[in-house]
Amino acid sequence: MKLSKHFTKFLLIFSLISSFAYGLELDKIESTMTQNIQKTMDILQKNFTNNPKDSTISNTKIEQIAKEIFMMFDSIFDYNLMAQLSLSKEYKALTQTQKEEYNQAFEQNLKKSFTDKLKLYKDEKMEVLGGEKSKNNRYHLKASMVLDGKLNYIVFKFYDNKGDWKIYDVDILGISVIQTYRSQFNDILTNADFQTLLTKLKSEISFESTKQ
Repeated sequence: MKLSKHFTKFLLIFSLISSFAYGLELDKIESTMTQNIQKTMDILQKNFTNNPKDSTISNTKIEQIAKEIFMMFDSIFDYNLMAQLSLSKEYKALTQTQKEEYNQAFEQNLKKSFTDKLKLYKDEKMEVLGGEKSKNNRYHLKASMVLDGKLNYIVFKFYDNKGDWKIYDVDILGISVIQTYRSQFNDILTNADFQTLLTKLKSEISFESTKQ
């Protein structure tokens, strides 16, 4: 079946909290994420919730809002690693040129998929609950969100990149973003080649069409 309404809303929030620069120091993860999430909620509240019900926000404006929020988080999400993990063992077989093209397409697909869902925002709130190390080089930050009166959770998974901690995956309603992509990619590569996957990634693949 298609993604649930709650899962889609969680994808929206994740998009607004999205890696190529510097990550975070371990002791700064919780405070920085809390601050940036609050700024994100403020931007959404201002641009969506406070607008008259009959007003329409243009696609250009939505893209501007998304870019404003992505700028706060692009140094925290490791899109290259997420792309590599999503393609799994097939990634190693790519040429350097193919890797660069695929990495770029993956990041653009991820951001576009979430930006397209901006209009779904309806005054949901996210609260950072805290985090802990799952391993010496892994840290999980848990946040809560109330959707339609029900408490749900999202987990940001960080890894240690030589002292700079970055997000390599996010669990949304218990569903991994990486596993979601990997499942789609495996289905495509079972019957087609990498170029077909790349073409679909640039135009067709999105969380909206994912089956769980």
